[in-house]
Amino acid sequence: MIRALTVAVSSVVFSAPAFSAEMLKLDKTSSSVGWKGTKKMGSAHNGNIAIKDGSVTLDAKGLLTAGEFVVDMSTIANDDLKDKPDYQKKLVSHLASPDFFDVTKYPTATFKIKGVKADAKAKDQVIVSGDFTMIGKTQPISFPAKLTVDKGTATGEATIKIDRTKWGLKYGSGNFFKELTADKIISDEFELTLKLVAKK
Repeated sequence: MIRALTVAVSSVVFSAPAFSAEMLKLDKTSSSVGWKGTKKMGSAHNGNIAIKDGSVTLDAKGLLTAGEFVVDMSTIANDDLKDKPDYQKKLVSHLASPDFFDVTKYPTATFKIKGVKADAKAKDQVIVSGDFTMIGKTQPISFPAKLTVDKGTATGEATIKIDRTKWGLKYGSGNFFKELTADKIISDEFELTLKLVAKK
């Protein structure tokens, strides 16, 4: 009996514990989303939008593999017209209207990360790809970003150019409204500047 027990114990295979994926929660106080829009004649406006929620997933090697971020479009604000409060209020109201982001009907915008790979053009960058949902429509986007993961904190920074017309946002577009004079044409592309920090 003792011999049989010894054989049984010796047949047990001991293996190192497997490390599973880890989820990090977005730190809203450390994260930010900035926006910038321009006109054909060169004038520009900029501001910020609050982040509502988000998280990222790291694999067993600590590499980012997935994530989702939700932006509260009802918080869209302007920064460059602080000395002109009436004009500032008018601009923000217009951005929130059905002409642009229609925030009453579509209060959030969402980006879901589908893939992250090394950037062949820059060693300190990655290429992030995923689906961006805005104004009720979803389109794929990809962009270079600086990404670091250290001691349970993931930080990503990127500047993204979005062609708004792909989401049906055509107001002021010279490509769709040929009768517009140059001073009325709004660039099809607008810019988003992201700083996203996620922690355990």
